[in-house]
Amino acid sequence: MALSFKFSNILGTVYRQGNVVFTADGDCVVSPVGNRASVFDLKNNKSWTLPFGNHKNISRICLSPDGRIIITVDDDGRCLLAYLKTKTILHHFNFKKPVFDIKFSPCGKFIAVTHGKQIKVWHAPDYSKEFAPFTVHRTYTGLFDDTVCIDWSADSRFFVVGSRDMTGRIFSLFPVVNFSPVTLSGHRNTVRGCFFEENSLDTYTVSCDGALFCWKCSLPLEAVQSADVVVPGQENKTSIGWKKHSKHYYNQDGSAELTTTAFHKSSHLLIAGFSTGLFSLHEVPDFILIHTLSISQQSIRTVAVNPSGEWLSFGCSNTGQLLVWEWQSETYILKQQGHYYNMNTLCYSQDGHYIATGGDDGKVKLWNMMSGFCFVTFNEHSCAVTGVVFTPNSQVVLSCSLDGTVRAFDLNRYRNFRTFTSPQAVQFSCLSVDNSGEVLCAGSLDTFEIFVWCMKTGRLIEVLSGHEGPISELVFSPSQPLLTSGSWDKTVRLWNMYDSKVSWETLNLGSDVLTVSVRPDGAQVAVASLDCQITFFDLRTGIQSGSVEGRRDLAPVRRTSDKITAQTMSFAKCFTSLCYTADGKCILAGGRSKFVCIYHVDQQMLLKRFEISTNLSLDGMKEFLHSSNMTEAGPKDLIDDNDDANNDDQSISLPGVLKEIVRLIGKLRIDLLC
Repeated sequence: MALSFKFSNILGTVYRQGNVVFTADGDCVVSPVGNRASVFDLKNNKSWTLPFGNHKNISRICLSPDGRIIITVDDDGRCLLAYLKTKTILHHFNFKKPVFDIKFSPCGKFIAVTHGKQIKVWHAPDYSKEFAPFTVHRTYTGLFDDTVCIDWSADSRFFVVGSRDMTGRIFSLFPVVNFSPVTLSGHRNTVRGCFFEENSLDTYTVSCDGALFCWKCSLPLEAVQSADVVVPGQENKTSIGWKKHSKHYYNQDGSAELTTTAFHKSSHLLIAGFSTGLFSLHEVPDFILIHTLSISQQSIRTVAVNPSGEWLSFGCSNTGQLLVWEWQSETYILKQQGHYYNMNTLCYSQDGHYIATGGDDGKVKLWNMMSGFCFVTFNEHSCAVTGVVFTPNSQVVLSCSLDGTVRAFDLNRYRNFRTFTSPQAVQFSCLSVDNSGEVLCAGSLDTFEIFVWCMKTGRLIEVLSGHEGPISELVFSPSQPLLTSGSWDKTVRLWNMYDSKVSWETLNLGSDVLTVSVRPDGAQVAVASLDCQITFFDLRTGIQSGSVEGRRDLAPVRRTSDKITAQTMSFAKCFTSLCYTADGKCILAGGRSKFVCIYHVDQQMLLKRFEISTNLSLDGMKEFLHSSNMTEAGPKDLIDDNDDANNDDQSISLPGVLKEIVRLIGKLRIDLLC
């Protein structure tokens, strides 16, 4: 068996947080998904995920003007510089502070990065081998709060910065004759976006309260003289200044807030997204409304426009939506959304072309393996989906839910054509369908029974009783009419479907049964239990043929809320999913760990272990927690002392309340708890 598996894609979500960007040709969208970046090819209808990942969730993505270099920055300010074509990392770097915006200059030689109350400009790395690709050009100061947005002029000699101190500042990259940094003031809220006009120094600043200020420069861009190239005595005596030319205001509701904005310079299009899910498209400087559309029920967190100005990309972090809208024809180019809550179960189709997933949001989604896109969503369930399975012909997908129903969905017409229910209200935890596709079984979570239906008529055929705990797994044998059921009562029962009133055989284990898998030839069954063991039984004789101890293979980790060490917590680790390989020689096991293991069945040994994620933003990734984060009141991460003004959802309704007062109150609360 070949074990050279390579990571290729992430399915189940398309956007989490941060910004989305278009590639230089405008055909692809790069979106942050956790600590990795996914690329969506809009022309060829494909998607893939870059193989490298940051330490934590990505907060900003930046592409070079030629589209070859990508920079991803996580929540802590650690960045990866990679070559996009070969998908290889070129350099690691740490900005040591959260980065709210990062931009390449149009010439591609400099990178401007927000750094707290400062702006740092770095020399962009080129394609030659360098010991230290990142070198500081200059640090710019003068702002009184965090900087949040940056934009460059067309000639890369100036850049404008927006800050939370409600002002914008214009700086020059190199000394310029008769120029000193200019402050653009007058806003009454955080400056969310600032932009230069194309081939001009005229500037636009947009604040969270929906105010747009247009600033006129006293000199054209071509008349600005650099101090290092001007001939003495021939310098321009006119000082460079900016004057407020006009003011405009977006029509917002009382609770609406401008959350993101973008500007397409060649067509003078200004796009603004709001917390109500509404976006508007205006032509500046006259502020002529061109288009308005509501695309979501939640806040729009990022917007990007492709180089031609035809496509707009939006990301909504609360719902995990990624949309690409062609505003001229008013059509969707891409409309994707992941599960709103956790994903509980998945299943491959028989041909391997599709994956069905079910989540706590009550939705069943179908994903195309070739493109990586979700092509249909069923939302008929009213509670969490606990199991999904395809019929043998892959024409029907079945799902069970805690709402007490089992639903059948037609993959030709994309509709729910049959609903199976029980005589009394129960919660279904698992389901299975036989090889003929005519018999459907579902296990109960509260009555400990197995319900059997006929797929053609939808009638309840039989109710199997005998388990004394919740049913955890149901599997049909591929070679004979045999149903295998596992339960929390520490038993696995075998049922003959021709005489299914009583169990044919009962297999006893030493702990609760979590999942069961039958070998493709139907001669062996693997059982994973709560004591982190995988036990193998011969179905013909009912005798145990071997076992695997997996506690040491599931790496011990410690969550933030755990008050005991990871070694003690390792006793709670277990496998919750099993799957045989096609030849039946190996078994794939995964569970409450960041590792997936492949075991050899006959030799009962570990062949290979794959690490699913290294994202430290997820709880339970570290084996050791820093002792300074533990207090008498518990871990610091669990104490609500958030005084960070960066949180967009936090709003102070009382007028006159300063951020410093809120910070002191939060500090006093921590001292009292400690």
